[in-house]
Amino acid sequence: MAIALFGVVALLVYGAARAGVDTEGRLATNHRRLQSARAMRTLLQDALRNARPAVRPGPPAFTLEPRLSALGEPADRLSFVAAGASPPLTSDADWLVTVEPTPAGLALTAKPLGVRAPTRVAALLPGITGLKIRVQAPGTVSRWSDTWAFLYIMPRAVELTYWTDSGPADLPLRVLLPLGAGS
Repeated sequence: MAIALFGVVALLVYGAARAGVDTEGRLATNHRRLQSARAMRTLLQDALRNARPAVRPGPPAFTLEPRLSALGEPADRLSFVAAGASPPLTSDADWLVTVEPTPAGLALTAKPLGVRAPTRVAALLPGITGLKIRVQAPGTVSRWSDTWAFLYIMPRAVELTYWTDSGPADLPLRVLLPLGAGS
C-alpha cells in the first residue's frame, strides 16, 4: 500500500513539475512575441515620425497601395522616405522604408538612398497576416482615408492596424507626421 501511495505522489509531483516547465516555456515564447511586436512598433513609429521627401530627387515621398489577400484580408503596402534618426536607420542617409505583410509575417525593409554600397535593414513580425493602413489629409483634422494619391506630399497622420488569421490584432498604431500636420 505504501509503494502504491508513493507512486501516486510521485506521479502528482512529476505532473506538477512538467506543467510548470510547460508554462514557463509558453511564457518565454509569449515574452519573445511581445518583445518583437514592441520592437517593430517602435521602429515603424520612429521611421514615420521622420518621414519626409528625399533630399535628392528620387522615389516618391509616400506611397500607399491598398491591397487584399486571397482570403479578403487587408494586405496594404506602404513605402515612404524617412530621415535616419536613430539606429538602425542612421542619420547619414535618407531611407526608403517599406512595410507589408508577407507569408512569414509583417515585413519592414529599409534601404539607404544615395549610398554606393547600401546595407538594408530588415525586420519581421511573425504571426501578422495582414495590414490595414489609413491616412488623414494635411491641414485640419479630416476623415481617415484608405487611399493616398499624392506621391510627394505627406499626409497629416497614418494609422496602421495589424491583422492575424482571427482579425484585427491589438490597437492601431497612429502617428502624426510632422511635415503633414502643419501643411
